[in-house]
Amino acid sequence: MPISTMKKLTVLAYSSDADAIVRRLMSLRCVQIRQAAAEESSAVLESPAGDTSRHAIEERLATINQALPTLSRYTRRKSGLRRRVHRVDRAQFLADGRAERAYQTVVRTLEVTEQLSQMQTEQAQNANLMQALIPWLEYDAPLSAGGSPQTGYALGSCPGKLMPTDALEAAGAYVEPVSGDVGEWYFAVTYHRDDTERVERALAECGFLKVTFDGVDTTAQIAYNRLEARQAELESKIMDTVDKLVDLADGIDDVEILYDIEETSLNVHLQKQKLLRTKHCVVLEGWIPEEKTDTLTSALSRFECACEIDEVGEDEEAPVLLKNNSFSATFEWVIGMYSYPKYGTFDPTLIMSIFYFLIFGMMFADVGYGLLLVIGCFGGVKLLNPRPGMKQMLYMFGYCGISCMLMGVLFGGWFGNLPTAIMNSFFPVFEGQAELTPIGSFFYNGLIFNPVDSSTGFLVLALAMGEIHLIAGMAVKMVITWKSGKPLQAICENVPFWVLFAGLDLMAPVAVAGMLIPGGVAPDVQALLTQLSGIGGYLTVAGLASILLFNGVGQKSIVSWLIKGLGGLYSLISLASDLLSYSRILALGLVASVIAQVINMLTGLGSTGPVGFIFMLIVMILGHVLNLAINLLGTFVHAARLQYIEFFGKFYEDGGEAF
Repeated sequence: MPISTMKKLTVLAYSSDADAIVRRLMSLRCVQIRQAAAEESSAVLESPAGDTSRHAIEERLATINQALPTLSRYTRRKSGLRRRVHRVDRAQFLADGRAERAYQTVVRTLEVTEQLSQMQTEQAQNANLMQALIPWLEYDAPLSAGGSPQTGYALGSCPGKLMPTDALEAAGAYVEPVSGDVGEWYFAVTYHRDDTERVERALAECGFLKVTFDGVDTTAQIAYNRLEARQAELESKIMDTVDKLVDLADGIDDVEILYDIEETSLNVHLQKQKLLRTKHCVVLEGWIPEEKTDTLTSALSRFECACEIDEVGEDEEAPVLLKNNSFSATFEWVIGMYSYPKYGTFDPTLIMSIFYFLIFGMMFADVGYGLLLVIGCFGGVKLLNPRPGMKQMLYMFGYCGISCMLMGVLFGGWFGNLPTAIMNSFFPVFEGQAELTPIGSFFYNGLIFNPVDSSTGFLVLALAMGEIHLIAGMAVKMVITWKSGKPLQAICENVPFWVLFAGLDLMAPVAVAGMLIPGGVAPDVQALLTQLSGIGGYLTVAGLASILLFNGVGQKSIVSWLIKGLGGLYSLISLASDLLSYSRILALGLVASVIAQVINMLTGLGSTGPVGFIFMLIVMILGHVLNLAINLLGTFVHAARLQYIEFFGKFYEDGGEAF
């Protein structure tokens, strides 16, 4: 598909209209403003200086962003998975005072949150202090007593099964036990200051841990009672404060709208920074898709401005806007993960989307898993109202789910072999041979064959898909070369490889017929295949000769012609490597099928009795969900890799900037 043709846009307007014009262009979503280069313009133009209002907007955004988590936590608004969208007239929202009230809600929320934080901090500190006071509740002296000029005093604890009373008294201390529990003793020590060194040594030997209660000038019991009363008071205040936050959170809708408005205003200022200006005018430069030029001129007609729309210069790199149908457009983000095509080149999204659809289905050929993808992805779009990027991704995986279902019917994938496993486990009439019955054969082998039992046939099919994919890449390259004015070179660089492929394709049936068909083929069929193989041999030789002789078309000398021809033959090694890369279709297909069959086998082990039935359901559900998650990731990555390396490598010119 062609990439949208871009036009270069230049607008000259009054500075007073700059804000309104930029906002109007943003609402149209069809213009990309570019950073104007001052050195390429007239000397009277200059880049705008820093805008102080931008910093004010950034501060308001930071303030709102700080309050939103609190409002979200305390809101009474019903939460749901669906993305909430508010449709608001910005001018009216600002004019009727809703914006100012929303910002006051933000300011008040931060104030109340700070009050709540202070009370919760005090509450936690009080709780810690109360916990520390518990061992000292029976001590009848003030905890802050610090001794006297002649005596020292300490409170603390030490571990051990026995109180170290004797050792401390021998050092000259008076020990007053207060409380104790398993392995921990709490006591007070009083001693003469002349014995300080001996007492401290004795305390250290018994592992004494000194405690202090700064600010507690009463007994432990009195302090504990006061703290308990304060905790009750704080709890009441905290509940009142939380109620205030709940009431404030009723305005969260307007706060979210205000945040979006401020964020848009910041974007407007960032876009305005790209403009050049004189004292009274601004110059806006950018890009616009050709099909949107009428929309743009109509929108700008309300302003006093001059608008010029030009062709893209040869030395200019315009941004890239991909233009695809509704199906292919959902695969554009896969292109974006690699790199957008260079402007003016070929957009491979349509062709890539078809092959991605088919290859994804072959790698994950299962009706059950595909149905889960279809329901989950298409249902997710309806229920969640996701953002455009996520919506595009969900649609893509939904379409890939359809491919999985189609391929599952062809190759007999229904959560692996779940139908036949159920038939063999629960219906004795099948005698464990459900696969041999017509209905069982359909579920197990599909319309073609089961990849697990016929891996060779599936490998041949995977390589055939790879051949078609590679030929499609060559065909795109041929068209690009032809349109560039080199039709003969386009033919000579690609058609010989197709002749070679045709020859190999005619020779292949003889080689693989014996492997795919037990007992071999009928004599008349064998004769026909042998005859086709002979024709294929001639075509193969013709293809090799054509590559050697014609791949160098366009070279100026015989030597360079021959060298390029030999290079074409050498490239067959790379081409064979590319073709073998498609064997990953077989690998991924077998992984998903075999894991599913193992899960079904484990499910069947516990299928007797009520407990066994519950166990069966748990194993089946968890196992298949895990298999879906693992193989969905692997299939996505490897299907994309075949596009990026094998397909794009034939023609793709990357480096484009997304519009």
